[in-house]
Amino acid sequence: MNQSPKTVWRMASLVEQQLSSLGSDTYTGLPEAAWLSCLRLIRRRQQAQERGWFRAATKLERELTREVFQLTRQLMTLQQELESATDANPVSAIRTIYEDLLALEEEFGDYSIDLKNKTISVVTEPIVLEGVYLGAFEIRLEFTDLNSDSPFHYQVFAQDPQSPITDDAVTHPHVQSDNVCEGDARMPIRRALEQGRLLDFFVLVSRLLRTYNPESPYVALSDWHSAECSDCADVVTTDEQTHCTSCENRLCRQCANSCTDCSSSFCHDCATRCEICRDDCCESCLKECALCGSNCCSNCLDNEERCPICETQEDEETYEPDQETISPETVPPAGDPL
Repeated sequence: MNQSPKTVWRMASLVEQQLSSLGSDTYTGLPEAAWLSCLRLIRRRQQAQERGWFRAATKLERELTREVFQLTRQLMTLQQELESATDANPVSAIRTIYEDLLALEEEFGDYSIDLKNKTISVVTEPIVLEGVYLGAFEIRLEFTDLNSDSPFHYQVFAQDPQSPITDDAVTHPHVQSDNVCEGDARMPIRRALEQGRLLDFFVLVSRLLRTYNPESPYVALSDWHSAECSDCADVVTTDEQTHCTSCENRLCRQCANSCTDCSSSFCHDCATRCEICRDDCCESCLKECALCGSNCCSNCLDNEERCPICETQEDEETYEPDQETISPETVPPAGDPL
């Protein structure tokens, strides 16, 4: 929406006060949270392996790989910040901040200023990366408290979430839980915020969202429409996956059991078998033998819904000779005239 000059000036004044109240020697601390997360995942993976939960162990190993990557990134960022700690860090004047805020409308077409909650937001155009539609994103900048190591905090919210099947928290290859993995853009973004260059900040983040780095995604674009097999935990593409018709769990084609009657797929936990031929069969297709009650597939039941075992037994009883009809008394001796 269009902002009044008075509202824009008041926000520019608040931004200048926020920048002035913070010291210039702030830098990111040690990545303790990422370190502790790695330790926790290592312990959980070890426990899963000891208990024979290999599918869970495989999933935890993938999570650990992502966390180690993030830990490495944060350590590299800390190193860069320490090396550039002596660089000049001029803070923009209120007039420059005011002009930056006015320029947001020209750059993004629409932006929002919330004086009460001290936030500034813009919305990008819908983003498509390598043919994968991700939708538009709101970039929301908010003030932090004076004890923070940065004057502002920001998050990115998907306006039309197009999350991959494997992780609902991911809305973009580099956005998880509304937080951006900035990569090499971290330092330019941080410097723009520390100096009050708000237009540069929003442009940098917007361009970051339009960029794809295949070396560090939370979920690769090639796997965006892929799913994890509930039986073996492998990630399979849309063309290679199916689902259990009973519980709706996704499966790779190697793990899917096919019903001999209706050809529907089902997972290991929902698998049932015909008690006669032992072929895979979904529970809804099994029928009880009318005589013994065995659960059978349609191929093992005759027209009278008898299983082969019961059918054979009935046939033997039907064709057994009548003892009274052929008793010795009724059979004439050999050579006697009839």
